[in-house]
Amino acid sequence: MTAGQTATFTVIATGTVPLAYQWQKNSVNITGATAANYTTPAMTTADSGSTFAVVVSNTAGTVTSAAATLTVNPVPVTPTITTQPADQTVTAGQTATFTVIATGTAPLAYQWQKNSVNITGATAASYTTPVTTTADSGSTFAVAVSNAAGTVTSAAATLTVTLTPTYPVKVGPTGRYLVDQNNNPFLIVGDSPQSMLVNLNISDMATYMADRQAHGFNSILVMVLCESYTAGNPFGTTWDSIPPFTSGSSPSDYDLSTPNEAYFARLDALISTAASYGLVVFLDPIETGGWLTTLENNGTTKAKDYGAFLGSRYKNSPNIVWESGNDFQTWNTNPTDNDLVYQVMAGIASADPNHVQTIELNYLLSYSNQDTATISSVLTLDAAYTYYETYDAVLTAYKSSPTLPTFLTEANYEYENGTGFFSGATGVFILREQAYWTMTSGACGQLYGNLYTWTFFPGWQNFLDSPGTLELAYWTKLFNSIPWWNLEPDQSHQIVISGYGTYDGSNGNLPNADYVTTAWIKDGSLAIVYDPAGNALTVNLAKFNQSVTAAWYDPSNGILTPISGSPFPNSGTTQLTPPGKNHDLDNDWVLVLTTSNTALQP
Repeated sequence: MTAGQTATFTVIATGTVPLAYQWQKNSVNITGATAANYTTPAMTTADSGSTFAVVVSNTAGTVTSAAATLTVNPVPVTPTITTQPADQTVTAGQTATFTVIATGTAPLAYQWQKNSVNITGATAASYTTPVTTTADSGSTFAVAVSNAAGTVTSAAATLTVTLTPTYPVKVGPTGRYLVDQNNNPFLIVGDSPQSMLVNLNISDMATYMADRQAHGFNSILVMVLCESYTAGNPFGTTWDSIPPFTSGSSPSDYDLSTPNEAYFARLDALISTAASYGLVVFLDPIETGGWLTTLENNGTTKAKDYGAFLGSRYKNSPNIVWESGNDFQTWNTNPTDNDLVYQVMAGIASADPNHVQTIELNYLLSYSNQDTATISSVLTLDAAYTYYETYDAVLTAYKSSPTLPTFLTEANYEYENGTGFFSGATGVFILREQAYWTMTSGACGQLYGNLYTWTFFPGWQNFLDSPGTLELAYWTKLFNSIPWWNLEPDQSHQIVISGYGTYDGSNGNLPNADYVTTAWIKDGSLAIVYDPAGNALTVNLAKFNQSVTAAWYDPSNGILTPISGSPFPNSGTTQLTPPGKNHDLDNDWVLVLTTSNTALQP
């Protein structure tokens, strides 16, 4: 009962009449309570726990009933909202999460509304939208919180959806991912047009960038200096013969202290054009595959001054991430070379506090944090580089110290096979393996590569809409539909407990790989499993916080297929087998496991 109410106790007894009754509270007779029924006065919470019994008598004797216990609950308190839902600004293609904090007598019930209309299934303290579009901008979200005492409705929060993130990007609150200036998580969806600056005119740059924006890319990798190692010409000049420096005629004798204004004006135009298409430029200041000799000839002072020149020139260009290195094979064998690259990075940092910095080290496997003894003071983003099963390099970087956001900067490029580890050229299956392994191993994105769009060989336009480009959109679609930034790699197989194949970080023959990677949100609300070989998987359902909705996602066409019998109770285990060949007639599938309060939206 509730405080302020009365309670009635009743006894039924037999025996020779007349029967006499005497009710007791806590073994003490209650004056006047001499009937078969007793109704208390209005009770308070102080009466809770009291016991009531009755003594029944006649001429033959007396019997006392069992004691009944009275529970008095406080008067229900109407819900009060202590933290209102906050306005959210996201980029089109992302989700938005609204949260309320309320007090009041439990249980509290929640019903979220969009533009004053109830949202089906949105009955938790937080609500995550489906993937947003600009049509959602201006929508309001509120929540009605109810209990037995009444209902209160929150203030309405407004959703703003922008076409592009607000740059520059920065390290997010957990140190595991990047965010824009509105603190929206930034998933790196990148291409690698390394030689763009020297091989394309501004019009062709715009053609390329418009195409990449249309396909969902938000980042590109470009070399500031580019010679034949990165598909430029041996002199490092632009397609129309503009040299990067006014002193010298090739990387062997250029003077870094003599930057050519005409050349860097071209770079200015590239960066501003990229900004107009919402693209972050991962800018390599002096790539080490072809220009290490230049650094060695110029020495530490000029190297640092050159970095400071770049930092000063581009510190106010918001759409930049600095990425040094590139096939930097001597970083760990030649301290002088390593220091020269560090001097460039330090020079940039001295003039440009606005942008994150990373470095690509050596093939066939490396990650930036390996070089922390030299560059830790300027390193804020970890670039994994591998031609093996990509989860290994990404996981190793993820576990390294200090904690930095990790992304895959380079792996096998489409239409290439630089290692000879497998037969034929890199096709879309290998690209999918690399991408999905990466995102289920703790990364915050990746840079894709294509032979024709990093070299810009004649006819490059015919390879813009390659299979790898088209299917990368399904990867982007999946991860943008979930709170990917909360995923953590399941390194101890708590979710998939058998069927996960063989871990092989030294295998470059990727078509033969069978290792299954899993990332999950540790509150038990979501897990994403990449199964490259179509293995039957045993899933531990007890790791989820409520019933589990399961579906197979086809990474080759972006179609999500619910699994028969789902949702499953969150107890025990179940074996889940992929549905055979995917749309591309390959064996790889993505298993999506989510609880009922998490949207399943791809």
